[in-house]
Amino acid sequence: MTHRINTLVVHASELVTPSPALDGAARGAQLDRLEVIPDGALAVDDGRVVAIGGTADLLARYDADHVVDAGGHLVSPAFVDPHTHLLHGGTRHDEWQGKVLERAVPGIDAGIRTTIAATRAAPDAELTARALADLDEALVHGTVVLEAKTGYGLDPDSEMRLLRLTKALDHPVHVPATYLGAHTVPAEYLDDRDGYIRTVLDTLPHIAATADFCDVACDPVSFTAEESRRIARAARALGLPLKFHADQTGDIGGTELAVEFGAVSVDHLDEASDAALRSLAASDTVGVVFPGANYHLLDMTASLAPRGRAARDLATWASRVLGSGAAIALSTDYNPGTAPSLSMQAVMQLAARLYRWSYAQVWHMVTLNAAAALGLQAGRGSLAPGKSADFVIWSVRSHGEVVHRFGSNMADRVYAAGRPVAERGRRLSAPSTAKTCSTAI
Repeated sequence: MTHRINTLVVHASELVTPSPALDGAARGAQLDRLEVIPDGALAVDDGRVVAIGGTADLLARYDADHVVDAGGHLVSPAFVDPHTHLLHGGTRHDEWQGKVLERAVPGIDAGIRTTIAATRAAPDAELTARALADLDEALVHGTVVLEAKTGYGLDPDSEMRLLRLTKALDHPVHVPATYLGAHTVPAEYLDDRDGYIRTVLDTLPHIAATADFCDVACDPVSFTAEESRRIARAARALGLPLKFHADQTGDIGGTELAVEFGAVSVDHLDEASDAALRSLAASDTVGVVFPGANYHLLDMTASLAPRGRAARDLATWASRVLGSGAAIALSTDYNPGTAPSLSMQAVMQLAARLYRWSYAQVWHMVTLNAAAALGLQAGRGSLAPGKSADFVIWSVRSHGEVVHRFGSNMADRVYAAGRPVAERGRRLSAPSTAKTCSTAI
């Protein structure tokens, strides 16, 4: 007896996914156990995964309205990008070239203030159009969930404007919105840090019903541990889940603070101590790291490193982070200053090269673990029965090829909740209405 479903994807050279048995982020040895099904198939109904398995098995079990032939190519979960600064004005390419040529350039905090000025000056329509174009780019590279932070307004009206514009975005990519009023101290408050913190605290009740998260930057260029604690305590009292920027340019206890407050994620970790990593490993908080930022800042050669620190052995650092047993995710950290890329494919490729992480490890980190960094692991991040049918049909045959190759977009067709939303590098404007067997490649 067969069961009627909406869609059956068949003849994947590999159907690859974190194990459907995992109910949380993968860590330790779990990261090496990627499920790979040759001649794989995926059953989808009402936007949800029904089953995965071999093509012959699923063809025998299901009768589908739409049969999609993957044509002997890879099928995988779509990406989740758990940390971006999507809405912003201006560009900082001149600043970056100045750093490359070793001219006098602003630090990270001063660079953020440059973007604040450009963002405040940009009209709503300009910010929205840019964000939608950026979401298109992320989508065609395989991303269907992308978190977007405020933090480039840093006054109450501007921050609430960014949050409002984020929540109003109409796009196939799901965009959780994060309030990051505690990004850095804006120029007008440089002589009154406590006054700015009071402004953030006063703003929190006005955004609590709209924002999905509150983020706090606990770092030497942003806020101290005690200042961050004040903000985190107030956000938690309002029921806002917490995320942290922490320990990017120096270790001031941000990672431990994130763990103490039960943050969904703590992001950066560049200068986190061994003790901080042990604390993270003993918690459910997901650490998020950014090989794209390390690459763009040339951390491996020191010329662009924040605060002039020496060249870093990124592979040794990454071994410490992963060896701690913490749950780790990858993200673009998309922003105009330190990580101007929207491609999660590039993130995987850089993580393999800079951090020396394996194919299986990075696939876990851009799917299931990235979903966990947004608290979405129960419904996204793997091709497990009951989860949203977010998947990609690739132009290559092996999951390793997506990481091994670089410099081109290998995502051929992208699906969100079982619906085709992008194909061959372009966003689709409407769901496909084809009733016959289709071929992805």
